[in-house]
Amino acid sequence: MSDPAPRAVEERRADRIEGLRRRGEFERDVLARDVQRLRQELAERRRHWKTAGIVAGGLAAAWTVGNKLFGKRSLAAKLGRLSSVASVLFGLGKAVGKFRRF
Repeated sequence: MSDPAPRAVEERRADRIEGLRRRGEFERDVLARDVQRLRQELAERRRHWKTAGIVAGGLAAAWTVGNKLFGKRSLAAKLGRLSSVASVLFGLGKAVGKFRRF
């Protein structure tokens, strides 16, 4: 049993180290690309959720304003009921006036 020459062992070790260095470089590049892709996907999702939040907030504000302007207890609804009552009262007054003339 003879040991390989020290020079051959050193060359194999250098080759192995070089191979590991190249493999590490390749894996680092792959990992960097994957991380960049994930960051882009997260940024896109964040933009979508932000847009959805703005739209939902706008719809809620529009509904609130619409409800205040046109809901059951809004000023427009109160004026509508008041005008209906006034119309009935004026109609009765007109009828009473015509009846008194008769």
